[in-house]
Amino acid sequence: QDEEQKEAAEMDGASALSTFIYLTLPHLARPITVVILIETIFLLTVFAEIFVTTGGGPGLQTTNIAFLIYSQALIQFDVGNASAGGLVAVVIANIVAFFLVRIIGRNLEA
Repeated sequence: QDEEQKEAAEMDGASALSTFIYLTLPHLARPITVVILIETIFLLTVFAEIFVTTGGGPGLQTTNIAFLIYSQALIQFDVGNASAGGLVAVVIANIVAFFLVRIIGRNLEA
C-alpha cells in the first residue's frame, strides 16, 4: 500500500475506518479469499480432533461432515447415507478447490 494514498486520504479528512475500508481492505481481498478457501478445505478434513475430544457430542453439536460420514457408516450402519455424505463432501471440496486454483492463478498473473 502506498503511503501517498494514506496521506491523501488523511488530507481529505478520511477517518481511520474509511481509510481501512477503502484503502487497506481492497489490497487484502485476494489473500483473505485464499485463506478462507484453504480453511474451508481444512474444516472438511477435521475428524480426529472431534472423535478424540467430544465424540461428536453433546448431541451432534460438534459434528462436521467427515464425522457424520463416519457415524452414518460405522456406528449406525447406514452405508447409503454415508455414501451420499461422502459424495457431498467431495463435491464441496472440488468446488472450493476450483475457486482456489482460479484465485491463485490470478495472483500469479498479477
